[in-house]
Amino acid sequence: MSDLPLLVSCERDFLVHLVAIPAEARVGDLIEAAASLVVGVHVPDRPLSTVHIRKIDGDAALPIDATVTDAGIEAMDWVHLFFDAAPEGEPVQ
Repeated sequence: MSDLPLLVSCERDFLVHLVAIPAEARVGDLIEAAASLVVGVHVPDRPLSTVHIRKIDGDAALPIDATVTDAGIEAMDWVHLFFDAAPEGEPVQ
């Protein structure tokens, strides 16, 4: 299978990145590849939070163990990285 080009944005970052990922890769692999371009570079690392990903027009996080194609991601889809919400009354890390 060939690589899927995807648009990737991240919470608290204004840039949109182009990331190519193998169609058979897991969603967790996509998160890792995309986060390496943003977390600790454009947005601060939040070591106590987990990074999730969703399609830009969706609300739910994609399952981390699903393959990219099984999660419904197609070439040139826009996906968005986001962090766990801070607990009530706690500052964002």
